[in-house]
Amino acid sequence: MAEISFWGGVGIIGSSKILIEQGSWRVLLDFGLDFSPGRGLFRMGVQARPEFALHDRLCIGQAPLLPHIYRPEALHGFPLPGGSDGRTALFVSHAHIDHIGLTGFVDPAIPIYCSPQTSRLMQALAEGGDVPEGYPPIFTVMEEGKPLSWGPFRVSCFPVDHDVVGASGYAVETEDGVVAFTGDIRLHGRHPQWSQTFAKTVNKSRALVIEGTTLSFGFAQAQRPESEVDALFAQALQQTPGLVLLSLYPRNLERVEAFLEIAREAGRIMVWPKTWSKFFRHWGFKDIRAFEEDVDVTTIKRNPAQFVLQMNPDALPWLLDLALGPGSVFLHANGEPLGAFDPRWDVLHDWLKFLHIPFWSIGTTGHASPEDLNRLVEWIQPEILFPLHSLEPDRLLPPPGTRRWLPQRGGKRYPLNGYS
Repeated sequence: MAEISFWGGVGIIGSSKILIEQGSWRVLLDFGLDFSPGRGLFRMGVQARPEFALHDRLCIGQAPLLPHIYRPEALHGFPLPGGSDGRTALFVSHAHIDHIGLTGFVDPAIPIYCSPQTSRLMQALAEGGDVPEGYPPIFTVMEEGKPLSWGPFRVSCFPVDHDVVGASGYAVETEDGVVAFTGDIRLHGRHPQWSQTFAKTVNKSRALVIEGTTLSFGFAQAQRPESEVDALFAQALQQTPGLVLLSLYPRNLERVEAFLEIAREAGRIMVWPKTWSKFFRHWGFKDIRAFEEDVDVTTIKRNPAQFVLQMNPDALPWLLDLALGPGSVFLHANGEPLGAFDPRWDVLHDWLKFLHIPFWSIGTTGHASPEDLNRLVEWIQPEILFPLHSLEPDRLLPPPGTRRWLPQRGGKRYPLNGYS
């Protein structure tokens, strides 16, 4: 008999950790870190102790109490069996912290599988100094669409559309049927056909674990497509006589690439924080300019209409040294601060008001709208539906023939061979 349990992503956006067990064998889908700015014990500058980070997170419930997952040396005496049991494998859906952030504590004898682009992305991030907590994780590339046997399981990886390269959904074949996992998914991005193909491939699954991020925010309409984001960026460059300030997320490399090209066509130079520049160069982007390193404040002040400056939300006082005002604009394209739930959001807007800089939101979410989530469920037609990665998973209503189970976090096992 196969069982599934949930160790994260319940009542929270992100932090996905899904365990499928059959006999003594285990498949773990994602191993994410809780990401809730302004909430929890680690906020307002309070951080886990670097050497004792896993210990601290286990103590406060920010890491799952799963035996034989973690490096023994990272436990620092926490009463939980460490080291690999030889029968556990981890499969990560994509390189966002809320899905991959705890991988630095995984025992190195446990294989961590991911798509080729996710592996490449994590390597480029590491070259730029951006690594998960703990130890450098080792990723094993998994060929998309080619099943991998792990004990009694057969696991397949498929590309899906999200706002990070390498995003994947998974199909885990158990003795009681297929468990499909969307990871984070959408239908309004640059590659909707990937998500559609995945849905058709896992049609009639025994169980579907699907993210439900947008259920939490009352989205009622279709999301803005990436092509419209590109058009809005181009429009802002044309209409702004002064400096364009930007906030996008660096791991959204397809958007970075598109914006670089749009800026070149508009005769503007994009300027990035130093750490980002290292990451982008290791990824392979050309003509990357770093703030203070390649382009300084004096150069920007001399000709502000020539530049687009990616802002560091923790370094807003730099705005005082730039030529700003109503002739400038701040473009928010899903970068940090991520939204009103982030305490830095109000700080940002206070600075923009003080400097009389207009604010324009031009981004689009990496997550399917409620309408598209329902569409995906209808395409897949699972017997059992587990909505996850949401503050309000109960808003996802199953179609006829599908039973919805609302997961409980930490230890409750759901047998896949019957209903309970």
